[in-house]
Amino acid sequence: MRFLNFPFLVYENILKHLEPRELLLFSFCSLKTRTLVSRMRHTPTYTIFILDKPEKMSYGFVEKPEKEQILLSWTWKKIAMESENLDNRTRLKLKDVLLDCRVTFHRKLNIPTLVCRCEDVSSRKRFATALHSHMCEVFHVKPEMQFKLSLDYMDELPYTNTVRDVTFLQSSVNSTVADEFFEKFHVTRALFSKRCVPDRLLKHSCKFLEIKNLFVDWSPWLDITLLLKVKCENIMFSSSTSVANDAHLIMDNFNLEAWDPEVDKIEYDEPVHDYCEELLYFLYDIKKYMLRSGILRRQSDGSRALDKTGSYCSS
Repeated sequence: MRFLNFPFLVYENILKHLEPRELLLFSFCSLKTRTLVSRMRHTPTYTIFILDKPEKMSYGFVEKPEKEQILLSWTWKKIAMESENLDNRTRLKLKDVLLDCRVTFHRKLNIPTLVCRCEDVSSRKRFATALHSHMCEVFHVKPEMQFKLSLDYMDELPYTNTVRDVTFLQSSVNSTVADEFFEKFHVTRALFSKRCVPDRLLKHSCKFLEIKNLFVDWSPWLDITLLLKVKCENIMFSSSTSVANDAHLIMDNFNLEAWDPEVDKIEYDEPVHDYCEELLYFLYDIKKYMLRSGILRRQSDGSRALDKTGSYCSS
């Protein structure tokens, strides 16, 4: 590779002008290119695996939810490999994993995509695991993974037992599969369930209430009785059930007090701001949106919840 014959200052300046996805591909070339990229100054951040489409996985940087920067994708669609494309196939080696694939690029976004054999599930899982390890060593990303996925494709996830954040997308499976996910992957920080997620995914789950931070965009099956069961640090959810419908439970388990803006200053740090920025806008602007009904204080441990028309927030 002639590039490596350049003086140090020359290729250092070239590398500074490459995009992260270009640096990633460059780091795959050899041990020396890997070392060159690892010596660069990288801002520590988190990475995410995205499984939002059939037979496709993406991997990228994430600073805030819904703002991912995709570095690499791979697909295993059942595409008949024409004879002229056979010469373009390569065996990509990453650590001790060999992935038989063909490299293509997204025309508009210029995202590298690996076209893999559809039957080679084990190699894809090991490649995903090796890719994250490579990113930790070369780009100095945080070791805890994040997932955004439909649980229909859970079998494609890399080998790990801890996950920082998980975002659930629309799935056809039920709560049993959700509990299998929580048993296999220990979620250390937050679960975010998007509005498109059907009720059956979490409605009868026994495990999701144990997560430290729980954010459910919208589910009519969630109501005030959930506050009797949660053990998490923060929970935010929208519900169509009003406090009046559960008056007897509130009287037995909560003290209901009027909202006092001088005393009840609900302040949230990460990850609440990360996932609930839009909801918090309505909660804080009390002069413009008079939606607060009061404060619920749980008698058992003093945990408090803000009751807002159509939504509940607990800390």
